[in-house]
Amino acid sequence: MLKQIILILSILSITLAKEEIINNIVVFGDSYSDVGNNQRLTNGPVWSEHLAVGWNASLYSFAFSGAVCNNDMYSNQEQQKEEFIPSITDQVEMFYNQKNLKDLDMEETAIIFWIGVNDVYKIFEKNNNDNMEDTVRDYQKVVECIGRNIRNIRRIFSSNKFIVFGVPPLERMPFYANTELASSRETAANQLNDQLTKEVEKMNKHLQSLELDLVDIHKMLDDIVDHPAMFEIINAKEPYWDACQGQCTDEIDSYVWWDKTHLTGGVHRLIANSILMAGSLAPETYLSDTVNVNQLLREPHSPFKSPIYKPKRNTGEIDKIIKKLNDEKEQEQSKQEQQHKDDLLDNNRPQKSNTTIPSTTNHFIYFGISATVIVSIAFLLFIKTKRRTRNHLAALSGLLKSNTADRGRFMPLRNMDSETV
Repeated sequence: MLKQIILILSILSITLAKEEIINNIVVFGDSYSDVGNNQRLTNGPVWSEHLAVGWNASLYSFAFSGAVCNNDMYSNQEQQKEEFIPSITDQVEMFYNQKNLKDLDMEETAIIFWIGVNDVYKIFEKNNNDNMEDTVRDYQKVVECIGRNIRNIRRIFSSNKFIVFGVPPLERMPFYANTELASSRETAANQLNDQLTKEVEKMNKHLQSLELDLVDIHKMLDDIVDHPAMFEIINAKEPYWDACQGQCTDEIDSYVWWDKTHLTGGVHRLIANSILMAGSLAPETYLSDTVNVNQLLREPHSPFKSPIYKPKRNTGEIDKIIKKLNDEKEQEQSKQEQQHKDDLLDNNRPQKSNTTIPSTTNHFIYFGISATVIVSIAFLLFIKTKRRTRNHLAALSGLLKSNTADRGRFMPLRNMDSETV
């Protein structure tokens, strides 16, 4: 017994001393994260590729341009399309079926979701732009879809490290800005983000050991567009291709918008650095401008370059696995309840008295060790509780201007404590 307790203490001390590290990044999303599965829609590396370099992690991106959270929400619209685009639900099953990824260490793997823009577009299209009650209900379905996929991955892969992006400010996109649609798209982004924030807070509160951070991309892009000079941006409103049309000598990365809806590679790098500087899931770090991510991606067998995945429809396999896990859990609970009843019956039977008295020395040894174990466990729980309250990454527009090498560098994002509603 004494040896077992000492072993437990040793394991606890190792756990406390181990520094968090991310060696793998798995991404699910749309065109903001697509590295070539469907179509890369920016002029350089996307945020996840910068992030992979910053964390020195291998990247596995299942994002497809045009993706929504679940195609079943828009079944009538999807039937009219010739091209199949995997939704988040499809992408998660694609990830599950990658045999070479079965051995990923999930304690060192960040699972990241960025979805929602195409959902807003399709919801407006489906509801003819005027049925607000159905529209808000559909936003909730999108949020539930994101939450369900996070929970599914957590159950199946035993993963606890997640990041989820909100929806960017749609009204700032050149596609919507200064049009009659700007106001409704602004409202849509705010409503979806509000619901997503509540869902993230709820999961962090109720799911044990979960580390789920929410990137407030809406606030971040608002800051960049409102104060472009702070980020050495010369044009925050026009898309590069419309403004230049191949004629001007402006750096593409000095613009916010690559086209009417997508971001330049420079902004993608800012997004990655904001996560790196936040210390989200891993120690704070920073990707210097001297690091040539493009060159690193071109190297043979580069771990930062994600494989290209072929689109596949989900077969419901994930749902079947979850059902099986739930059934097994119910059976186990039933067995435990029966065991509890049997124990109660045994306790009601006459018992022989136990006259063995442990020595005083052993009593104090066990008491002291037990107290140490309790303190160690309490400390671990305190750490986990503190981490679970840091569930919201808010953009901080503090550009460090003292050194030209710090161009585009964010101050660390704050992990804001927020009250659960």
